[in-house]
Amino acid sequence: MAQAGCEAGVFVVGLNIFPVKSCKAVRLQEIEVDSYGVVGDRRFMVVEQGGRFVSQRKCPKLATVTVTYAHTGETKLLQMSSPDMETPLKVIPKYDGKRMHSSVWESQVDVLDQGDEAADWLSKLLESPTRSYRLVASAESAPDHSYRRLIANFPPSLQGKLPPMEVTLADSAPASLVSHESLAALNEKLSEHTGNTVTLDRFRMNIEVAGCSKPYEEDEWLVIRIGSAPFLVYTDAERCKMTCIDQDTGKEDKMGPLDILRIYRAPKGPTHSIFGQLLVPLQSGARVRVGDRVEVLERRKYGNHV
Repeated sequence: MAQAGCEAGVFVVGLNIFPVKSCKAVRLQEIEVDSYGVVGDRRFMVVEQGGRFVSQRKCPKLATVTVTYAHTGETKLLQMSSPDMETPLKVIPKYDGKRMHSSVWESQVDVLDQGDEAADWLSKLLESPTRSYRLVASAESAPDHSYRRLIANFPPSLQGKLPPMEVTLADSAPASLVSHESLAALNEKLSEHTGNTVTLDRFRMNIEVAGCSKPYEEDEWLVIRIGSAPFLVYTDAERCKMTCIDQDTGKEDKMGPLDILRIYRAPKGPTHSIFGQLLVPLQSGARVRVGDRVEVLERRKYGNHV
């Protein structure tokens, strides 16, 4: 086992969930994890005809959509709004709605349709003349839903010790983490090339930490505990062109973070640029709070990527 240690100066400084995949974050002071990842994170998404998921890669306007949750007693209300829409969409999630088969990349997943009103609103926002886009919810609560097993090369020291791993509508991982020191290093390079900098909303991470002794230190972690919540840091977060989309305007940069990462943070080649780490929660029901300390329980046996 690689040497463990306590990162005495590393603390959680930001927590995010993305209730609707590819829409804006909801900032929280505390998150809970379950067997699928961060509770409330990416449990809804937009699909096109045929059921395939839609993201900012195809519809960058989704970046402008603000999502809020409201609770009235036991009733949840999901509200979506955009500067391009006169009125917000208000949806009481339908967990007994029409069952559909959808896909996230190459994985098949069961989802629940959220109705024609949501379809009309999204199709108008995304400038489709018909109900080409629909809002769907994850069907993980259904006993016979189709599972998306998490595919990863778990380290030998943890083989057989991990609980069953699944994801719902996230691209590839139940949770994610990045440090502010890594962002500062990226912005230094980005500023040299473009004169601009970006904020962490470009990278859509669940857990933001600060206080690392160097940029990209999180790349070296294997098992961590945040507060009382243990996580496996199982692989690098590979980045795509969504990092080049302004999350306020939905407009794409001429030269953005992905271009810089392809130069400086692509050890396996320019199509595998990395920034941040993907996590698996090891204790369902555990909570992470802003201000929690990060403790490194095990490190990877290789050094930094740069």
